[in-house]
Order: sequence, then C-alpha cells, then structure tokens
Amino acid sequence: MTSNASPSSALEQPDPQEPESTYRYGRFYRSPVFAQLAAAAPLAAIALWMAFSGSGPLDLLSAAGFLTIALLSGYQSAGTLLSVFRLTEDRIRQERPLHADKDIPLGEVRRMFIGGRSVKIFVSPGTQPDLEFGRGLEGGEELIGKLARRLPPDAEIEHPSGELAGRLASRT
Repeated sequence: MTSNASPSSALEQPDPQEPESTYRYGRFYRSPVFAQLAAAAPLAAIALWMAFSGSGPLDLLSAAGFLTIALLSGYQSAGTLLSVFRLTEDRIRQERPLHADKDIPLGEVRRMFIGGRSVKIFVSPGTQPDLEFGRGLEGGEELIGKLARRLPPDAEIEHPSGELAGRLASRT
C-alpha cells in the first residue's frame, strides 16, 4: 500500500485534500517485464551472429522467431505492468507505455467486478471490460474502496469472494 493505513481503514473516505490518487504496480510485479526485455538482447545478438556467420535459413528463421516472441511478450507485459492508474473525483485513467491511454468517466460505469486477482470495470455492455487492473497494485485495496464509493448508485458491484463485502456495503 502507498499509505500507512491498515487494510480495514484503507477503504475509508478519501482525503478531501487529495484531488488525484496515483497507483502503480510494485517492483515485484514489474520485474518480469524487464527480464523479458533483457532476454531479447541476447536473442538479437544470436540472430545477428547467425545472419553474418553463414548459418542456414532455417536456423536464422528460428532465431528471428524466438526474438519476435521475446519482444512481443515484453511489449504486452510492459503495457500492463508498467501502467499508472490515476483516480480523480470523477474518472479513472490508465496511462500505459507503448499503448493508448484509457480514460473512464466514473459516472458511466455500469459494473465493477472484483475478482481474486483482478478488478474489471465495465462501461459498455458485453463481456470485455473497458478497464482492468490487477489487485497487486500498490494501494490496490484503497483504489477499490475509492472506486466503489465514487460509482453511480445504480452501478453493480460483483464481488464473488465477499472478502470486502462489509466495507463495500457502506458505499453511498
């Protein structure tokens, strides 16, 4: 958590002096992204060495394929795990490197699903969330509580595990 609050007090009312709250994944969650991108460097070196050493086309194609897979998985992970979430009084914004930002007005949220590992926010009907974040965010429980209180009264909050039920029931 980013604050010194205990988990039970993390879902209390937000500080009126704090106009925007920022949340991001901790180092533990971000480190795999850097590992994947670092793995791409030796693969690139091998592919270049093979290209200039006269290796066969099948070997070169194989090395290029491994390099592409490493770069694509690093790119996908970077977009998620290096995200920064900014919560204001009326919106949540996800800023992601190498991807378009997502900006969700809280007044338009229809449903929020709080799962064991992730939180999904739905503005449009359907099964695909408009915004999703892992519960591994630093201060993630605080973010969930603030979101629950700022959603429209008719927004549905699904929370199958029920671990936050007492704290979410008091939303206004």
